[in-house]
Amino acid sequence: MQGTRIHLIVGGLLLAVANGSVQAEALQPDPAWQQGKLDNGFSWQILDTPQRPSDRVELRLMVNTGSLVESSQQIGFAHLLPRLSLARSESFTPPQLRSLWQQSVDSERPLPPAISSYDFTLYNLSLPNNRPDLLKEALAWLSDTTGKLAIDEHTVHAVVNSSVDPVGTFPPNPKDAWWRYRLKGSTLLAHDPAQLVKRPVNVDQLKKFYQQWYTPDAMTLYVVGKVDSRSLGEQINKAFSPLKGKRETPATMPTLTPLPPQPVSLIGDQVKQDTLSIMWDAPWHPIRDSQNLSRYWRSDIAREALFWHLQQVLEKSDQKNLHLGFDCRVQYQRAQCAIHLDTPNNNLNNSLGFIARELVGVRNNGLSQEEFNGLLAQKNDQLSKLFATYARTDTDVLMSQRLRSQQSGVVDIAPEQYQKLRQEFLSGLTLEALNQELKLQLSQDATLVLMQPKGEPEMSMKQLQETYNGIMAPAPAVVTEEVKPTDTAPAPETSAQ
Repeated sequence: MQGTRIHLIVGGLLLAVANGSVQAEALQPDPAWQQGKLDNGFSWQILDTPQRPSDRVELRLMVNTGSLVESSQQIGFAHLLPRLSLARSESFTPPQLRSLWQQSVDSERPLPPAISSYDFTLYNLSLPNNRPDLLKEALAWLSDTTGKLAIDEHTVHAVVNSSVDPVGTFPPNPKDAWWRYRLKGSTLLAHDPAQLVKRPVNVDQLKKFYQQWYTPDAMTLYVVGKVDSRSLGEQINKAFSPLKGKRETPATMPTLTPLPPQPVSLIGDQVKQDTLSIMWDAPWHPIRDSQNLSRYWRSDIAREALFWHLQQVLEKSDQKNLHLGFDCRVQYQRAQCAIHLDTPNNNLNNSLGFIARELVGVRNNGLSQEEFNGLLAQKNDQLSKLFATYARTDTDVLMSQRLRSQQSGVVDIAPEQYQKLRQEFLSGLTLEALNQELKLQLSQDATLVLMQPKGEPEMSMKQLQETYNGIMAPAPAVVTEEVKPTDTAPAPETSAQ
């Protein structure tokens, strides 16, 4: 388990200096996750959840390929393949396939049946519990999708000309103004996973693309739920061992370039409110030992303390039109954290000045002992409820945590190891260390990003940057040579101190 407080859609400035006397301990993968690999390279991971017998059984098939491997003649192929898999399957009649999908979507937490991205294609099924027949059908459909996909003129024509596209993308809107700006300088920019396939589709080229990139050594099946893991392992072997092929060309590793420090203003189609974000961007480092985990926890708890402090100060202030949001995420080897200021256009500069002054105060003076004690008590209380919290964690959340840990290079540790390491970390944390981490984080350069709805008066980013810099990094005082009084000038008055 990744634990209740390791949030993998987080980033951070993992720059704190570790205590040299601490011996790094390798993190051990949670043995509750059973793992295996077939002779053809197909991998599987199963988490049996007896504590959640009534939850749905979650299946995710990850294929390590996406739009980034497409050539100019193959644009849209990676997104088209899952659309074909939903339209026709060798093992099912059309009514049977529709029935499978009607039962394979969680109405409370619906996911697209498949998601295509730059570097992966993910197939999602959520099955009712105690339905081994449906689980068997799901594996059969996934086997068809990964080894016997129906690629012919009739199916391709029908799918390409359909107005319905049930396949999602990651990110959900690759054309979002902020995301397009963030991709500047990255190879990802020219490989939009939502881009439509060129017509007419060359079926032979599509088949070749499928055979080249849909190889079993580039696939992993994840299953979370109350299942018979031994029986399921046998079913997986039967369904996927016939898959053929081997990846000959390694897929490109997607990366984002560092976020430019220059302030930027963007217009968003879906934006309803002016939002000014103070963003910190840094390289992301995988977490595979206790020392790196401790560094991450220190930066994470410092950010949480900062956000909590700002929220408390805001509630006591007269800033009634300002609402704060906080956000951390890891994407493509970069970690990004932001403070979001939602406020009317005419209040942006005033709100930024208010937050910047608080940031400077925390950077220079740190948090109080009272704030630290309250934070530590909260964290210890959460840790004491770790196993109870884990028992209540839904299978879809456990699945999401697993996928994020795998993609972020974080070892998914068992609750027992988590509890031991977390207790050691909290016991050794001091107010001085926390304030030192806050000072370090708030000494990093930040980028101001303003998202505005259409029709709003444009705000001067130069003015906002000057306001922020004037508080966070004021210009040094100008030292002038002292003017010596002339002989006739009166002596300055003095007073007893």
